[in-house]
Order: sequence, then structure tokens, then C-alpha cells
Amino acid sequence: MKITRGYKTELDPTVKQQILLSQCAGVARYAYNYGLARKKEVYATTGKRISAIDLQKELTAHKHTDLPWLKKVSKWIYQNALRDLDQAFDSFFRRLGERKAGKKHQSLGFPTFKKKSEGIGSFRLDKPIYVFEDSIQLPKLGTIRLKEHSYIPTSEVKVLSATISERAGRWYVAVLVEEHVPEPVSALRAPLGVDLGITSLAVCSDGRPPIKSPKALNASLKCLKRAQRHLSRCKKGSNNREKARHRVAKLHARIANIREDALHKATSSIAHAPLTKEERSTLQTSLTSLLPEAKTKPEQKKVKKQVKKVLHRATEANAPRRPQVICLEDLNVEGMKHNRKLARAISDVGMGEFRRQMKYKSAWNGEHLIFADRFFPSSKQCHACGWKWEDMQLSDRIFLCQNPACSLHQVPQDRDSNASQNLEKLAKEESSALKNIVNGELHRT
Repeated sequence: MKITRGYKTELDPTVKQQILLSQCAGVARYAYNYGLARKKEVYATTGKRISAIDLQKELTAHKHTDLPWLKKVSKWIYQNALRDLDQAFDSFFRRLGERKAGKKHQSLGFPTFKKKSEGIGSFRLDKPIYVFEDSIQLPKLGTIRLKEHSYIPTSEVKVLSATISERAGRWYVAVLVEEHVPEPVSALRAPLGVDLGITSLAVCSDGRPPIKSPKALNASLKCLKRAQRHLSRCKKGSNNREKARHRVAKLHARIANIREDALHKATSSIAHAPLTKEERSTLQTSLTSLLPEAKTKPEQKKVKKQVKKVLHRATEANAPRRPQVICLEDLNVEGMKHNRKLARAISDVGMGEFRRQMKYKSAWNGEHLIFADRFFPSSKQCHACGWKWEDMQLSDRIFLCQNPACSLHQVPQDRDSNASQNLEKLAKEESSALKNIVNGELHRT
């Protein structure tokens, strides 16, 4: 199976390379703003849109006349910036058509000018890109060292592009590659329902302990408020203000990293086959014995990464441990944020990112992901008899079934656990429907 995967790691550039990277990001920002201004101008005069190819020709002509500094950077930087602008306009017009058709959008997302005050930004490069174990070679940028060795694959992959970005004073590269992986073996375990929440990140219906949310923003909120107050009191343009701004940026980056790490661990624990500590250590030992003995520290790290990659692969051996169907709720996250008392907590969870990660991880592991209807009463309905608690409030964390004929009559149930059980029912219905389709196709053949 051929998949497209991104590998993001931190760069270790020299001072000169940092200046050059900042210049490249500035070129991408200039090209994007130039293209946006020209698109507005052309549309106002002719009523038509100018394409990215025409804008590329204009910038190329200016490069030989009044913009000679464009020759110092790769042509891919401003070309990809103009292509991104075209894609932004396509997305805007798509959402505009959907709104006319009746679908609600909080914002249509008309492209706006990029400001240096909002961040240095990023830029994307195409071929030729050469990846080594401890460095990466980029067009007109030369070879830049990587802080993490042997992370980006160097063989049996096709490098498509590299995106360089800056966050809180650190530079990162995300390499997009096309690689061949073994075809995933279909999962055989019973369907699984997953309920997302604020107190717990996810509650699964198979009885495992709830996945805790790190609440990264809430944990760092006191330090963040103090740093923001100090920044607001610094004199504009001073060195102390720049130091305070950098401190705030580092805090925001740390919060984002904690949240991202928790989401990846949570989604991987659901999509991959669950293993106990003893089973994991035994399997790691057996896989390590099959590889050549590592003598140096870099070789040992490389072996650990290879073992980890094989450990999470979907095979026939772990097929009975992986859920055949996973059911999530189709949550209206933007609508939930309108509750001013819960908006910060909901944003801190990252429900949209959880859904995005589950989509590709379930596909890579041979599992079927479905979403319950947005108005499905997963929390208000008893999973045993189907009785519905109509006036249930968000503050009611314990579910009590009032149906006398139910086996769980007046039995206290956790609200999120009951919701996951209801989602599991939908997953089982989908699983039986899939089996009927497969049996029908086999009967025809």
C-alpha cells in the first residue's frame, strides 16, 4: 500500500542559516501578499481572477528588474506561496457555495494579508531535497543539521516536499514522503465506542480506564497570565519587550506540544493493539534480537525506532486485539465554544485534532471509523433499554435510568461511560451491516 506521510523534526541551523531561513520566510510572505493585492486589483477592474501561473510570470519578470533579491532564494518559495493563495481562494469560494446551499459556516475565511508581527511564518520547497541521517540538503539553503538523527527515512521513500517553519525561536522541517507499507490486515476485535469529553479526554466502551486530558492550558494559565502582564507593561520597541514576547511564545509552544503529545498517545492507544507492559517488553526483546547488534548510541536509537515502527504495524497476530469498527460523535465544536463558561476547556482538549488523527490512523490499521449523527442522544439514552432522559443537563454527571422494566433501573452510571456504550451499539450495527455486505459479495461470486 502506498501512503503519504509527513515527518516533522527540529533543525539545528547556524546563525547565518537562521538569517537565511528568516529571509526565505519573508520572501514567501511578500509573494503571498503581492498575489493577494494583485488578485483584488484585477478582480476590481476586470471582474476575473488572475491565476497563480500568471502571478509567477509577473514575479519572475520583476526578479530581473526591480526585485533582484528574489534571485538569492529558491524559485519554489514564491511559487508555492502563490499556489497556497490559489488554494485559499478555492476554499473560500467552496465555503461560500456551501453557505448558499444552506450549510452554516462560522467564517467563510476570505484570505487576508500576512503580517510579520504575527510570526516569521513558513515556506515550502520542492525538489531537489536530499535527506541524510543527521542533516537535510535544501535547494539554495545548503545542508542543515537535524537535532533528531535517523528519524526521517532516507531510503525506499520518495521525497515530495519540505516545509520549514518557525515557532518560539526554533526552526522545524516537515518532510512529506511517499512510501510503501504492507497492506494492513483487517481488524477482528469487537466494535468500540469512544466518547470525548472535558474531564476525561476519551472514555472507551471496552472497560479500559478513561484517557486523562493533560489540560495543558489550564495547568500553565497562571504563568501565562503573568508573562502576558509583564509583556503589556514593557515599552514598545525595547529589548526587554522582545525578551518578554519570546517568553510568551515559548509558553504557548510548550502548551501546544503537551496537547499534541497527549492527542497522539490517545489516538494511537485506540487505533493500535493494546499491550500490557509485560507483553510489550517481551515483544520488544524478540524484535531487537532479530536486528543486527547496535554498538554505538546512534545505532541503538535507530534500532529502537525500527522496533517501535514494527511494534505498531497491523498484522494477523494483533488483528484480534484491534477494534473492527470505531464510533465517534460528530461534535459541533465551534458551536460548543459559544458557551463562554466552557469555551476555554473545550479548546484545550483539541477534539477536532483528535478526529483528524483517528481518521488516518484507523485507515492505516485496517479499521473502519464511523461517526454518530450530530443529534444522536448518546448521553441522554440508557444503553440497556433505550429510555431517554429528556431534561438531562450538562451538570448531571451521573445517569439514572427511570424505566422500571430496565435491569439498570435507578443504578448510578457514569455519564461518559453510558455514552460510550451507546456509541458501541451503533458500531455493532455498522459491523453487522459490513458483514452482510461481505457475505452478499461472497455469495454472488
